[in-house]
Amino acid sequence: MTHEEFDNTIKDISQEAIDLLNRTGTPALPPYYMRAFVDVLNKRSVEIEEEVTKHLGQFEQNNAGKTTEESLDFARLTLHEYGQTTSKLKDIVLDKDAFLDLKKLESDPNISVSIIDELKAHYSGISTELKKAESTLVELENSLEKIEMGSFIDPLTRLRTPILLKRQLTQILEAGFNRNLDLWVALMKIDNYDQLKEENGYLVMEKIILFITKSLQGTVRSDNHIYRYNDQPHHEHIFCVVFNRMDKQGAYLAVDRVRSRVEASRLVYAQKVINITVSATIVTHQIADTAALLCARADKALSVFEGNNVIVANDLE
Repeated sequence: MTHEEFDNTIKDISQEAIDLLNRTGTPALPPYYMRAFVDVLNKRSVEIEEEVTKHLGQFEQNNAGKTTEESLDFARLTLHEYGQTTSKLKDIVLDKDAFLDLKKLESDPNISVSIIDELKAHYSGISTELKKAESTLVELENSLEKIEMGSFIDPLTRLRTPILLKRQLTQILEAGFNRNLDLWVALMKIDNYDQLKEENGYLVMEKIILFITKSLQGTVRSDNHIYRYNDQPHHEHIFCVVFNRMDKQGAYLAVDRVRSRVEASRLVYAQKVINITVSATIVTHQIADTAALLCARADKALSVFEGNNVIVANDLE
């Protein structure tokens, strides 16, 4: 393919992508345009797809999540060291054995008043700076917490991410090392996702993912956290709900209501009706479970089932 042919191909694909956005009523924002472009590209011949891929590179997810977590870990370590240093300086200032006792010096007739005043001013300055440092530390820790929470939100669905899932599960499970907790983890996946994506493209699948997100948010109580479980590329169609302080029936009914709502939906995109169903599994906490063990058990159970059903994995053990 010549450069001129390549340029013309890119223009054609770009126009088709814009047309696709218009037909589906999607704004031509960069992430949506990219998805539409990929959808059109996938429908072209293998030769054209390979040529475009060679020039433009693959559309793959990067490791931004991992980089963000490492950066935040470094920031937390830096703040911890800063706090330790501030604390040590405060201890030194308050330690009369390490610093001069001003009251004792004031009673010494051999020490001039001017020297005492200078020392008082010096200590006052140190005290003021330490208070500023402590205040700054609190502000930085609060800012880091806000940044951290914002960084672990999925940009498409605005749900919590797998990184935050494992962190929050770890905190909850600390109380369950020696006893069972009333905690259930549900995983829900879109049935026949790969086939639906091949038939309809990324753009429509994102709309379906958003629909299921809203179904979950409208059904699951706010004190039970919802996550997008896309820690791996093949998990992009999976959701997770953590039901804390809930029994088996409550968790099952909540998930089944979402399943029924999705089954009854009639989604229409570009004059085409798309029927979707979901499968789900729920697993309960067991003594000494870690976040990784609990999620792995739910993963394994979900991989077995397909077809508009909710399975209590523990019933099968």
